[in-house]
Order: sequence, then structure tokens, then C-alpha cells
Amino acid sequence: MRIPFNAYAPDCTLTAEVSVDADRLSDFLAEGESFDVDGASFQALDDGRVVNADTATVLLDDLCLVAATGPRGRPDRRVWTRQQPARARVGPYTVYGYLHSAPTIDPFRAAERRAIVALSASIVEYEISGVVTRDEVDAVLLNRAKIDALEPMTDAEFGLTPRPSAGLSIDPRAKDMTGEVFA
Repeated sequence: MRIPFNAYAPDCTLTAEVSVDADRLSDFLAEGESFDVDGASFQALDDGRVVNADTATVLLDDLCLVAATGPRGRPDRRVWTRQQPARARVGPYTVYGYLHSAPTIDPFRAAERRAIVALSASIVEYEISGVVTRDEVDAVLLNRAKIDALEPMTDAEFGLTPRPSAGLSIDPRAKDMTGEVFA
């Protein structure tokens, strides 16, 4: 299956198409050291120049992160996870998003064991010719070997505001299992 491919290298961004034969793009990236892309367009971060190529071979070691596109994998293999707001510094990129893990696992420890680390609801910040650029993407796949820092954030740091009150009435006889005290 052919899917759009948007990647971020230490010195440029890449827009192309790639043929994926795995259930998910993250599986495809994790199983090889290089792959071919078609209709490649490379934009340099230092001066913004664009170089186009009909085909190119890309080494995974040359990429900091990739925007996740294509199929999400087999539904029967998905598990419930909790999300933790996180900030990653990967080469010249700062990435904000949600790191997912099983409820009983520290998501940052789990990320240390993966070759590809996924962040959902992501924002990628970087500069092209000295101008700050922000790309909002559904999910990004970080090359673990290129991560300089991966740290937790609070919802407030991530820019989330508390949800407005739904105006629920709470039964005063109900037991509070959340650890929060309701007035």
C-alpha cells in the first residue's frame, strides 16, 4: 500500500510517498534500516531551498521523526492505554504530544525499550531559514536513537485548559473512588 511520507531529518524535511507492506508505519520503520520513497521533496532547514527527486533511498538513521500516516494496525491487537503529555527534543525539533502506555507501566521507561516511540496529538516545532514553523499532526514516530530528551509535561504546560463543568449533580451518599473531594 502506498501512503504519504512526511519525515524530519537533522538538516531537512522530507515529503514523499512510500510503499508499506506492514500493518502500521511504525512496524515498517522498525523492521528495516533503509527504504525507498517516490516523489521526494527535501526542504533544507538552514535556507529553505527545495531539492526534488523522483526516487530516493532513505536510511532510518538519517531521520529524527516521521509523521504517522497510513493504517493504524490490526484492531484486535490494540490495547487500552493511558496518555501522558510529553515533550521531546529530537535534533533541531521540539515535539509535544501524548506518550501512551499500559496503565501499570511508566511510559518513559517503556519508551527507552522501543526503537520507534509514538506520540499522538502532536505538534512539531522547528525553524526553516530562521522562521519558527509548527506542524500539527495526529501522531509522530520518533527515532529513539535520535532523541536528546523525553520528559513529562503537565496538561497546563501542554496548553490544555480544564474541561468546563458538565453540571453533574453528585449524590452526597456516593463513595468517591477518585481520591478527589467533591463539594
